[in-house]
Amino acid sequence: VFAKRARQSANLMANSSLPCLVFEYGDKRPTMLYGAADGAQRPCEIDVLLTKQNWVSAHGWVLARDPDTSATFLWDPRDPEHGRVALPSLAQAPAMGSDCVLSGDPTGPDGCTVVLTEPEESVLWYCHVGSTAPTWVRHEYDLGGKLVVIKEFRCWQKGHILGLTPYDGKFYYPIHHSKYGVLEFSPEPTLSTVKTKGIKLTFPPSDEDSVHSYYFLLDLDGKLHMVSIFFSDFDMHTIIDVAVYKMGFARSRSVRVSNIGGRAILASIMSSSAAWCPANKFRLRPNTLYWLSPFDKRLHMYDIGSNKEVVHECESTTSELSRPPFWLVSAHHPGPIE
Repeated sequence: VFAKRARQSANLMANSSLPCLVFEYGDKRPTMLYGAADGAQRPCEIDVLLTKQNWVSAHGWVLARDPDTSATFLWDPRDPEHGRVALPSLAQAPAMGSDCVLSGDPTGPDGCTVVLTEPEESVLWYCHVGSTAPTWVRHEYDLGGKLVVIKEFRCWQKGHILGLTPYDGKFYYPIHHSKYGVLEFSPEPTLSTVKTKGIKLTFPPSDEDSVHSYYFLLDLDGKLHMVSIFFSDFDMHTIIDVAVYKMGFARSRSVRVSNIGGRAILASIMSSSAAWCPANKFRLRPNTLYWLSPFDKRLHMYDIGSNKEVVHECESTTSELSRPPFWLVSAHHPGPIE
């Protein structure tokens, strides 16, 4: 049965279902895949997604953990049956909402570092793949915090890492538009900050009194970029602009770019990281942001150059889910499209 399911999984991935959104339900309904290219919904037959705990990375590789044996491995959605990299066992499972990032190609000669950051705790997990004796390490960090006051309610909120993105041998995460956190390993983790000259935010005029935004970091062509999605209402139903900035540090100023080449960016506010893939190869719209909105439960496709938007319904999002939907993409390496 498992061999048959594995062959079905490999065939499914080969049949142009990537990239896709994964919808998992809290009842007996089957996990569903929503294809970004054709809008088709398919029952998920990928054994790793159905029987293992998993955390998806922006590079496409997925970290999986067997809840029965504590064994962990990375797997490539293009080849769920054979595309695996074995990792050490992990006795304690990180929170399911944790972000997973890789510093590079786990199959390369130098290996890579796999990092998991927990969503509500000042905790990260890491493993140096390819080292002499790789092991999982749990690391607690301290970013300080702030006092949150809402009427009579008071709460001290500890700072934690969100939106960790690999770039130039380090990991970056946004603090605000002109300040970013930096995580690096040597081989123990160290945290620091770096400032930029800031970003001049520009967007089409709106009749609304205020504009709201959601932003995340992304590695394109080996350069760190920030993507900002601007909304014209508090419900965040209407996108008025998507701006992509090539980040500048030290004396260099961040610059807005109007073209990301033959790429499609795949994002969701339910996750603090985003992915991209070659658009033509996967029959997607080039220079376009694919954005799953949790507010209207639809897939928005926004052309970054023309500021035009197409919206598709995702029927699966109308039902209760056991976890936020996430993108499954083909494993790839940051850099120019060949």
